[in-house]
Amino acid sequence: MASKLLHHGNCSGEFKPCYTGTDYFNFRHAPCRGKANCGLCEITAVLIDNQGRVIFNLHCVDCGSVDALKTSPQLLRFQRLKDALEVFHLSPNLKSRIKRHWWDDL
Repeated sequence: MASKLLHHGNCSGEFKPCYTGTDYFNFRHAPCRGKANCGLCEITAVLIDNQGRVIFNLHCVDCGSVDALKTSPQLLRFQRLKDALEVFHLSPNLKSRIKRHWWDDL
């Protein structure tokens, strides 16, 4: 787990999602594109806050830069918060992780 969870990103625009050719994507740190690992980022944490935002904590394996990128089911929809939370379907194996967190209301 990340040593420091990030709820807000740096808004640098340097971290980008990258389609991998299947139904997966990873993240890349654009300034490290030409380095040994091509700017590949480790996902150190994934937060889902009480407003339904999904926040990816990222760490560039080439240079060590960190950032957070987030999305939300409400980003392109005109729906109430209650409806946004209904889109999440979590495995029962994760129920021990479901609790109130310090970053829920940030």
